[in-house]
Amino acid sequence: MEMASAAKPKTGRPAAWWAGVSPWLAAVGSAGLLTLAFPPFGFWPLAFVALVLLLWAVTSAERLVTAGLLGWLFGALFYYGSSWWATHSLIVYGGIATPVAHVLIGVAAVLVAIPTALFALGVHLTTLREPSPGWWCIPAWWCVCEWLRGEVLAFGWNPLANAVALEPWLARAARLGGHYLVGAMVTAFAAGVVYALRQWPHRPVRALRGLAAGTLALLLPSLAALTGALRPPESDREAGVAVIAVQPCAPILTKVVSAYDRAEARQMQLALEGLRAASDSARRMVIFPESQIALDADRPGAEQSLRPLLSQGVWVLTNATRRVGDGFANTALLYAPDGRTAEYQKVHLMPFGEYVPLGRYLPVELPTLAVEARPGKRIVTLPVTDDLRLGVGICFESAFPSLHRAFRQQGATVLVNLANDGWFGRTPGSEQHLRHLIYRAIETGCPVVRVTNDGISALIDAGGQVRDVIPQGQPDVRVWPVFPAASGMTPYVVVGDLFAWSCLVAVVGMLLWRLWTRIRFYTEAITDLVAGE
Repeated sequence: MEMASAAKPKTGRPAAWWAGVSPWLAAVGSAGLLTLAFPPFGFWPLAFVALVLLLWAVTSAERLVTAGLLGWLFGALFYYGSSWWATHSLIVYGGIATPVAHVLIGVAAVLVAIPTALFALGVHLTTLREPSPGWWCIPAWWCVCEWLRGEVLAFGWNPLANAVALEPWLARAARLGGHYLVGAMVTAFAAGVVYALRQWPHRPVRALRGLAAGTLALLLPSLAALTGALRPPESDREAGVAVIAVQPCAPILTKVVSAYDRAEARQMQLALEGLRAASDSARRMVIFPESQIALDADRPGAEQSLRPLLSQGVWVLTNATRRVGDGFANTALLYAPDGRTAEYQKVHLMPFGEYVPLGRYLPVELPTLAVEARPGKRIVTLPVTDDLRLGVGICFESAFPSLHRAFRQQGATVLVNLANDGWFGRTPGSEQHLRHLIYRAIETGCPVVRVTNDGISALIDAGGQVRDVIPQGQPDVRVWPVFPAASGMTPYVVVGDLFAWSCLVAVVGMLLWRLWTRIRFYTEAITDLVAGE
């Protein structure tokens, strides 16, 4: 017969009180430490400590429901603690009272934390038996949790891997299995530590084996990165292009129309300065960000405002709006010097910024910060030349690995992100945003050009290294030599989320195994009862 937990000696009232409270304190502390691992703090080693605390709390819970609530509490506190800055746009531009804005973000954090609660439930359920093979599934549970949050809830912001995005020896493993693999590596090490701590008093050899397994799960992909096995393929040096990245710092929302006029003039002036600085380059491309001075694609002769640039034989990539039904499409428009155009319409819209999730089912109509947007119908890349093709994501789309994988599969050799993080003021939002794109570069093996309205604009190479940035709040232009990705696909582009799907299979298999053991337990109990009669 299987026992769910070992008999515990009687303890005094203070010890019993501490045993009941300590898991909750550990869950709260874990959320706080993980928040400190992300921008603006960036103390990345704390991510490992945070996961150790969380797993200790979940595996200490005596009841399944308690474990789930601990995971939910951890997730809600972390997502609020790392994303509180989203209140800025609600308060400043939405006219919502500060307490109400924080309550709304708190409610959103509680909803987004549901997969984290499922993670805790799964870990507790599959690690009850000692020793349990369920410990080997803890990284898989975390991977499935983040996959559900990103792909089902469509809010993959700040995955665990982003805490270590600036550490190439960890982050480059994403070439194999995406950021999900990196998050699972961190979780595997934490699981090994917790397993060792629990086993050490009684079975030190088993404890050392568990710690060694967790360490190997962390280091093996990292060693592959350090030894060059996961080094990105060589770029096509002959197909380079000089990118003129313009950061105009246009105002977000203002009733002073002349402020937009000045921003447009400043944007053009910066572009012309950049062209002069890149006058000796054979191929040049000006990129304008997502902003409130985006081009109106429906206006006849809209491209005339770009004539000073196009007449110099350069390509221009700019954000634009296009009417679609009773809303609009957030668009990236590419203009060629000979008048040809190519267009991509944003597929993944920003919740509450461009649409209200489940809005049609709500009893009242909630406003968005912008005009109600309409998602694009298909994913397309924008051709420049035979050896240069752009995969352009707009703002929030940086958080979707599958989109950028599709760009690469369609032949994209350079990834571009047009964004306007000015909605969030001088908060950590832009730095957190940048970390998503580090992984998109590593996963696809493509350089990434991020051009924003007021920062942080950046050039990221195919290995995920940030080569240059334009700081927040600084109108500026940079000339970046960008070398398209050469032929050849990364493992992640080839197999996609195979690692995440494998983790899903693993946890489903573990749940079925647990179900079978319980059925067998009750079957034997009933058999013994009948035999006794």
